[in-house]
Amino acid sequence: MLLALILSILPDVPRTLVLVPAAAPSTAMPSSLTDARKMAEQLRYEEAVVEYQRYLATPDRPISERANALLELGFIHLVLGDQPNAESRALEALELEPKLSLPSNAPTKQVDFVVKMRRLFQARARLELQQRDDADPPYVVKVKVVDPEKRVTRVLLRHALTSTGPYYSSEMSCSDEALCTGSIPPPKEASSFTAWYFVEALDATQLTAAKVASPESPLQLSVVDQKPWYTSPVTWGITGAALVGIATVVFLLAPQPPR
Repeated sequence: MLLALILSILPDVPRTLVLVPAAAPSTAMPSSLTDARKMAEQLRYEEAVVEYQRYLATPDRPISERANALLELGFIHLVLGDQPNAESRALEALELEPKLSLPSNAPTKQVDFVVKMRRLFQARARLELQQRDDADPPYVVKVKVVDPEKRVTRVLLRHALTSTGPYYSSEMSCSDEALCTGSIPPPKEASSFTAWYFVEALDATQLTAAKVASPESPLQLSVVDQKPWYTSPVTWGITGAALVGIATVVFLLAPQPPR
């Protein structure tokens, strides 16, 4: 009630939010999202935040639906004066759905907010995971750095041999083309192993500028039957051929016994 009164006094704050329509309304939509939207329409913003967070904890929802919910939650944080969370949620929404847009009847405050967030989204640093070359060992990781504002100073490969860590770090080597390469050290005396990893780009103050995956949702890499060099049949074949060649040369150069 108090919040509704405050909102009615402040002219630059929309009394009601125009929610972004879902691409394909579904009867199977979680009740938490339905309740969140009803509460937002009724100006019960603090309660709506709780319901939106409950919805976002629901796994495997459609990307467009989730992006819309994130943007709606960002608007609510904006109305509540929580600018950091408003921007964080809006950027998450654009990460999921870069072409996300508002209805034509959206208030100016919401339109300006989305324009600002889209500008930040396009200028942000990001990492793009790349395919390994055929000649690369199976434990090599490659990322491309897209950094319009040149904020990134270091790129770290964080890796662990269990999904819960501990995570160790190694600095990736980056070329002039912003292609960074690193490797996960294989455990000793193991021909097969699984590793979990994420990649983190840091700025000059050592704060995170961009990430691929995270400790909570790491990427997984499996190496099967990676054999040490001395058990490799190819290596033995090459070594055997070399030994035969050497023996042949020695035989031809050796003095022949008298007949």
